[in-house]
Amino acid sequence: MRTRSLTLSGAAVLACALALASTASGGGGAGGPTFGYGGDVKESRAVGYCVIYVKNESAYRSCVTRNLVKLIVGTNDPARELPRIDHYVHSVGGWIEVNCHAVMHTVGRRYGAAEHVTLARLLHYLPRTNDPGCSAGFAHGLLTYLGPQIVRLGPKGAAADCARAPTRYQRYSCIHGLGHAYARLFTDAVDPALDACRQLGPANAPDCAQGVYHDYWIAVSGLDDAHAPTGVLPKTPRGLCGGQPSEFVRACWYRAFLERPPTHGVASAADILAACEGLEDLQHTSCVTAASLISSTDPFRQLETCSRLDDDDADACARGVRVPGLARATTAEQVRLIVGCASWHRHAQRGCYEWLGKALNVVSNGAFASRGCSRLRYAATRASCTRGAQSYEGALETFS
Repeated sequence: MRTRSLTLSGAAVLACALALASTASGGGGAGGPTFGYGGDVKESRAVGYCVIYVKNESAYRSCVTRNLVKLIVGTNDPARELPRIDHYVHSVGGWIEVNCHAVMHTVGRRYGAAEHVTLARLLHYLPRTNDPGCSAGFAHGLLTYLGPQIVRLGPKGAAADCARAPTRYQRYSCIHGLGHAYARLFTDAVDPALDACRQLGPANAPDCAQGVYHDYWIAVSGLDDAHAPTGVLPKTPRGLCGGQPSEFVRACWYRAFLERPPTHGVASAADILAACEGLEDLQHTSCVTAASLISSTDPFRQLETCSRLDDDDADACARGVRVPGLARATTAEQVRLIVGCASWHRHAQRGCYEWLGKALNVVSNGAFASRGCSRLRYAATRASCTRGAQSYEGALETFS
């Protein structure tokens, strides 16, 4: 999720807030229930109240953060409250939906401190959802707070705690959160944080590393109360990722354009290639994934854009498709996405089916392998989908 959307113009923020005020309820939308009513009353009031600060982005963000901490503490049940917040935020959209993951980093840390959360009780607090927005951000913030306890537990113990999470997505999110925790413990110095990730083992290290790089950009941007790393630091994706170990290059690039987007914008296959011009081999394909990720928030549109690329570029582009956005979708809708691989160049189709089979199996917690891949028309495509789906317990590297 983006963490760098706090520079909207006053007019844009005001327009967003007016939309929020007019639809702030569960099941909002044009003509929906008014403020404080509907299916998500507490969530509506906690967030909707803050529109009074809309002309000051910093004050608005602080108000939302403060009220959400108070709301979650009051329920004494973050595991169930966070899915309700997700539901409300998706119903109103706008600034809060775009920024909820980042806001929840701070909320999670403050909740952990307020409630004296312990690592032994981690699973009691983790949100019971696969939503990559508010819930994942809260989990990452909570793990950042738990950083000192994580160090005392040791890498094997930390990985074992994450492995106890009930869904594959939550296990991934937990490992990613460890990366945030390690980064913050080392004041966002990348190298020692990556060394800590390596101790989690090869199946977890790349996903942990993505959390490290994510927190690096948060620190460089001065967000989430992070202290900017000291020394001469790369401030561009090419500057940072060009010097990273090969096993972490994909993880480095994946979040890079979310935090430091190209000045010309990315909306087409030509834009994707332009953003990565001059790069070679793994650096190039990893950049293509990063550019694909920001090309659209609609996974169907992303997949259509990727279909215009050839072979290795298409495979890399598929890794940027926002499959977690379909976590709450029906199996039929998820199948509709992967069927789009049929429009790709013939030599690129297998990679498309394999990656989407894997990603969809993650967000469905292993169900897509049997419920989704089996619906594909041809034996070869079913086999590619199933092969990808069966690898879903391995390192994901490029996921959110």
